[in-house]
Order: sequence, then C-alpha cells, then structure tokens
Amino acid sequence: MADEGQAKHPEEAQATRSTRSDSVTLGLVTAPEIPEKIAHELAAELPELLGGRIGGGVSWDVPIVVDLLTGADREAPEILDACHERLEQEGWDLAVCLTDLPIYRDGKLVVADVSTARRVAGLSLPALGAARLRPRAREATLQFVEEMYARLPELGGDHPPLGNGGEPDGASTRTSGALSPYRWVEPPDDDMRRMNVDVRFVAPDIRGHLRLLSGMVLANRLWKLFPSFEGTVAAAFATGAYALVITTLWLLADSVGWPRLLLLMVTAIVAMVVWIIVAHHLWERQEDRQKRKWVALYNGVTVLTISMAVLFAYAVLFMLIFVAAWVFVPGAYFQTILKHPVGFSEYLTLSWLAASLATIAGALGSSLEDEDAVRDAAYGYRQRRRNQTNDSESG
Repeated sequence: MADEGQAKHPEEAQATRSTRSDSVTLGLVTAPEIPEKIAHELAAELPELLGGRIGGGVSWDVPIVVDLLTGADREAPEILDACHERLEQEGWDLAVCLTDLPIYRDGKLVVADVSTARRVAGLSLPALGAARLRPRAREATLQFVEEMYARLPELGGDHPPLGNGGEPDGASTRTSGALSPYRWVEPPDDDMRRMNVDVRFVAPDIRGHLRLLSGMVLANRLWKLFPSFEGTVAAAFATGAYALVITTLWLLADSVGWPRLLLLMVTAIVAMVVWIIVAHHLWERQEDRQKRKWVALYNGVTVLTISMAVLFAYAVLFMLIFVAAWVFVPGAYFQTILKHPVGFSEYLTLSWLAASLATIAGALGSSLEDEDAVRDAAYGYRQRRRNQTNDSESG
C-alpha cells in the first residue's frame, strides 16, 4: 500500500498488466479525509477478502492514491474517467474510486457506477449515509471488484465483458446485497450507454436524499465543531448558573408548563443556529441558476451540521445547569418560594428554563469565536475547497 507515487507511462502500464497471471492490482482512488481513512482500512482487508471470494490462487495488491478527482459544482463529474486515467498511469488492473461528492445524473442521485470496459467502479460515499458506512463501502467494493473480475477474461474471468447496453446477467444478484436499499437501473438507460456504464445504483427520492444529507453531515466532521464553541458554552453556563439564584425564575419555571418550555427550547436552539451561521458567514449565495441547487444542498448540510452541534451543546449545558441547580438551590428554600413540595421535576423544569435562556445569551457570544476555526470545523474538505474557489472567482 502506498500513497501517491510516480505515475507510469501507459505502454509500461499495459505491459505490466499483460505479464501478470497470478497477481491482480486493485487501486483505490480516494478523496481526502473520511474517504481516505476508509480506503486505508479497506486496503488492509481487501487482499484477504478478495482471495477468499474469488480464489484461484490469485494474490491481490491494493495501493492507494489520494486525489481530488473533480470539482463539486458540476452536475455529473466524470469520476470514472478520472479514475480510469489514474489506472492507466499507475498500471493497475482494476480501480475503485471512493468519492465524497454527491453525484446526480438526469436528476437521479447516483450511489455507484461500474464500467467494465474502463475497469473502474465509482462509489459515492455520502449517498451511503452515515450509519454503517465502512461495512457498506467494504461490501460494495468487494462486489464491484468481483463483478469486473468475472467479466474480464484476461484477468481470469469466465464471463465476457458487458457490451454497451448489454444485459447484465448476474450483476443484480452480485451487487444487490451491499446496496439493497438502492435501486438497480435495469435495463441500462441512455445516460448509462453514453457513459459506457454497465451497472448503476440510484437512491430512492426521499430516503436516499435523507441518507445523502446524513452522509454529507458526517463528511463535515461534526465532532470537530463542538470544541470551536467551548467559550460560548462556558459563557452560556455562567449565564444559566447566575439565573438560578433569581427566585422569580423559580416561579416562572413552575408556572409556564412543559409546552412553553419546549417552545422556548426550540426558539433558543434556532436562534443559536441562525446567529452562528450569520455571524460566521456560513450561508452561501449563488447567482448562477444552474449552481443554485448545489448551493441549496450545501446550505442544507450546513444547517444540519450546526443544528446537531448546537443540540449536543444544549444537552451538555442542560446537564451542567441541572447539577448546579441540584447542588446550589436549597430544597427547603425552593419549597418556601414555590409554596408546595419540590422534587426532581421542579429541578428539571428550572434547569430546562435556565438552559434555554442561557442558550439565547450564548448565541450572542458565539461571534467572539475565531471565524476561521468555526468554518474549518463546520465544513468538510470538499466544501472548504468549494468556498475557496468561489471566493477566488468572486475576487
């Protein structure tokens, strides 16, 4: 396994392939960050797994190349072409591209494409969603490689390659397991024929786009966002702790009821999300009509990423304030003010109200955080690169 190395001349690459009989090289072309991490884990597992599945005494070598592949603003980035060019340069026998791009063809969200003629397969990791991403990517890669190997006689396969638009006999049974939530396009449509794609999986409209959003939120590395707002959470906790000594707040929490407390919590979280996005200039605008759908997609992912981070921060803040209330608000005095027995529920509602008020106050303090640090945590690699490109074009 190796990262980017010296590219080989196409003639040398072809000669290298033609002399192999008992060894097959499967290259993984991967985008940076999460796809790269998954690729390294796959590279350690695939040789043994492929040897067990395909057999025949064939050994497998799985090198890795990290490549940006294409930009993110095109409706249909030619991932397979970029992957095939890398295959020719490196002298690989087969290649699988793991991209962090959402891919649309003719308005359909594409999960995976396999092109036997080019010896490559492309897998859009965000379309797989956030749950069980690594096992799904591993199983899909195994089945795509098995499919291509079986269709290439020069590698030892016993089935002829699929023609452009030919019947993919056996493909559905081999690839349906890993991508069973998705729809296999059969027969090949016009776009598949133009691209010389044998097998394509597309996502269903609603569930598929929900999976895509969760996958793109994962690519934004949500866990790195919360540390960027430690100061905001600290300020909010100080505000909430101070509010606990105000007896008027005790009476208010005891009288408003849980529907209003829930409404106040939602209002506080929305206010925090909106303020963070506005204060740190995370909302994208695009005048180009063709690019607006991409901007809408990435803005939606930004809102989801920030919202999940704020929800986590709210939960942490609530627990801290609850502990402070339980420790520092005397039960006897609390009962005297409310004029009825107090217990767990009264401390709970008091902490709930204080946490919501403190979250609104914390939103005002969030602009004090370093903007570059917040943008770096809120955006994944691809989205940061898009923003840099847009800034340079507008400049």
